[in-house]
Amino acid sequence: AEGISIPQSVADVRPRETVLVTVTPDAVFVNGREVATTAAVRSGEAMVVEPLKLALQQQAARVLARPADGPEPPREVTIMGDKSVPYAVLRKVMATCTDADYGKVSLVVVEKETAVGGTTA
Repeated sequence: AEGISIPQSVADVRPRETVLVTVTPDAVFVNGREVATTAAVRSGEAMVVEPLKLALQQQAARVLARPADGPEPPREVTIMGDKSVPYAVLRKVMATCTDADYGKVSLVVVEKETAVGGTTA
């Protein structure tokens, strides 16, 4: 983001590559490329969003290629959805990810500062 200076770090283990699905009130993106409108996902009757599935399969072939000396790594996807997006849309996005053979689906959330019981974390 503009105006943010990220600190440098040294790590022994590289982070795993995942595909990022972003769901805004207007559109669904895969690694920054728009693949569907949120309205189309919401109004569609099918649980699997075909343009999203196709984009996920293309990303798996490109990003998560099998290493020559080992098994295929598990497909991982991270979904970042705006809090105003209806759950029905996120449910279809998650169903599409699993239908595209992504075994690990993570949903990005922001932790609240106040716990449910009213105490601070």
